[in-house]
Amino acid sequence: MQPSPLQPLQHRPDVAGLCVTYKILKQGAPHLATLRQPWVTPHPYSTRDAHKRDQQLIVPFARTETFFRSFLPRYSRLWSRIVRQTDIHQAATLHIFKCAVNAWLMPSGHN
Repeated sequence: MQPSPLQPLQHRPDVAGLCVTYKILKQGAPHLATLRQPWVTPHPYSTRDAHKRDQQLIVPFARTETFFRSFLPRYSRLWSRIVRQTDIHQAATLHIFKCAVNAWLMPSGHN
């Protein structure tokens, strides 16, 4: 039996934070409505990534390093990165999204 690979310490909080972001954006959880970030406005012209831009979030300005690492800026950036690099954000259920995020966040040496 092969031992399971160790996950980086930030892996589980990132999965949990992205799942909360998925609940806010895709499932419309009313108790999380105050955390909802606005969508990025689409370009007035067509580009290769124009179809993904409307699914990205506006990242709030962070004046301090402490706020920069807090929930809204961190997971807005991570969500927008997922949208640019993958199609995980289009998952039909939270379970499918969570499994895909787990695989996406794993370091390449563990895959």
